[in-house]
Amino acid sequence: STGYPPYNIAKVTDNEYVISLAVAGFTMADLEVTQDGNKLTVTGTAPQTDDSVEYLYKGIAGRSFEREFRIADHVEVVGAKLELGVLNISLKQNLPEELLPCKIDIQG
Repeated sequence: STGYPPYNIAKVTDNEYVISLAVAGFTMADLEVTQDGNKLTVTGTAPQTDDSVEYLYKGIAGRSFEREFRIADHVEVVGAKLELGVLNISLKQNLPEELLPCKIDIQG
């Protein structure tokens, strides 16, 4: 793993999470988010560069990437939004009723 692009995973509530990837220079057309079972894959195709530009220093990476995340059972992607060079992927855990904790009444 190259560590590119860098990312954060934040817990929003007990069953909601956001994965944020730093994808400066990528457009929505350059990015793809797919979920296959418990595997979430984010793919970025390197944006076309202007060959006529002579860079004195080029510190903004613009290379293709594929980043995979293993997500827990019953977690699904509910949306993805690209803003200000950050791709935010919203996740929600939807546990079936039978897996939710329940209170047991004590009889005496």
